[in-house]
Amino acid sequence: MKPLKLRTKLTLIYAAVFTLLLAGVSALFYNLLGYQLDKALALELSERADALRGYLRFDGNQPRFIYDTSDPDEASFVTTATRYYQIYDAASGALIARSPEMEAMHFQHTPEEVKELIRSPGQSGIQTDQANLLVSNDVVRAANGRSYLFQIGVSLAPRDIALSHLLRISLWLVPAGTLLALLLGWWMARRVLRPVEAIGSAARDIGISDLHRRLPVRGAGDELDRLAASFNEVLERLEKAVAQMKDFTASISHELRTPLTTLRGEAEIALAHAGTGSECRRVLESQLEEFEKLSRMINQMLTLARAEAGQIELARDTANLSALARSLVEQMEPVASNRGIVLSARCGDGVTVTGDSSWLERAILNLIDNAIKFTPEGGAVEVRVRTQGSEAILEVIDNGIGIPQQAMPHVFERFYRGDPSRSSETEGTGLGLSLVEWIVREHRGRVSVESRSGQGSIFRITLPLAPRKSEPVT
Repeated sequence: MKPLKLRTKLTLIYAAVFTLLLAGVSALFYNLLGYQLDKALALELSERADALRGYLRFDGNQPRFIYDTSDPDEASFVTTATRYYQIYDAASGALIARSPEMEAMHFQHTPEEVKELIRSPGQSGIQTDQANLLVSNDVVRAANGRSYLFQIGVSLAPRDIALSHLLRISLWLVPAGTLLALLLGWWMARRVLRPVEAIGSAARDIGISDLHRRLPVRGAGDELDRLAASFNEVLERLEKAVAQMKDFTASISHELRTPLTTLRGEAEIALAHAGTGSECRRVLESQLEEFEKLSRMINQMLTLARAEAGQIELARDTANLSALARSLVEQMEPVASNRGIVLSARCGDGVTVTGDSSWLERAILNLIDNAIKFTPEGGAVEVRVRTQGSEAILEVIDNGIGIPQQAMPHVFERFYRGDPSRSSETEGTGLGLSLVEWIVREHRGRVSVESRSGQGSIFRITLPLAPRKSEPVT
């Protein structure tokens, strides 16, 4: 079965809701009108019964209504009010008088029914083939001391006619309202969905080579504008992701081409000049170094790919940032000394954070290694750890070659080199700082850099301090 279009669904839903609402309102109005008519008839009947008791007289056992025939209003009231009445003897239950209309209905209570009505006076209904009445049942006492059941009725025909007319109107109104709701719903759905169709059409025209294009925003500030804005944000992120993929492909091609070219060249030279064993050993050692660079770059690329795919879980333990920094400075001090660089640490005691010690160690090691690479002989690198408010701050400070201002926004991008002309002179894959940024981000921290070309750099990691033992770890 072919699924319904959204426009059709909206139209049907609108029509169904409108129909249910219209039917509900009609039913409510019908019942409310019936209740009000019944209430008005009951009040009118009660007033008639009270008034007629003043005109009722008994001559022996025969009732009569005594009124001034010269007063047209009084005569009209008594005549109208006594159109439906019956009087029963309370003792025997026998019918002693009734109006011609009641007689024409051929209705009469049994003695048992009369006694029951006397025990429970009030209002009741009488329904026959000729008429439908609302009746007031009252007990009256004559001057001779005898009691009688006095019934005064009012016809329910006007009420039934009014309700019948209303029901017929409702039976026509509901289908007509449903048809109108279908037409209006179709028109409204078409009008409402027109901007959505425009957004969909514009989105279909955007291909991988047109990611710079954006969906139109009408400026109404409604849900459709927010939808278009959300699509535009997705397109912007997609454009950046595709651009990063292109840069990544170009960078990795360049990074792989250099060691592969070196390996090929050295192998060709070795084959062309079959030298001594020591010469072959030198070539093999050089090739092993290139293989090591390739292996290191591939491992870092795999690590970053796993990290961005969410496949790496970090521990949430208490890590002593001060101890980690001191230990790494001691490990890297011989490497710095071989390059003629002074490596030192100035760390406050007991600066602890919540996180994974091994990954934090890797981030700090990458920053120290990066500072040593870009600091010339005779320079200095210092690692500092301190606290500031509720945060732990680790800084790696060098007085090396620095970073040009135009390169500052890109230092944490993959394969980015601030000075491409020196890429071949400086070891590294261009992935270390990207890995540092991911590690710090996963530890709910931030990493930043301050630098000027020729004046050194300061890489700063800011992390939340570990809570005290009495505080919960979130």
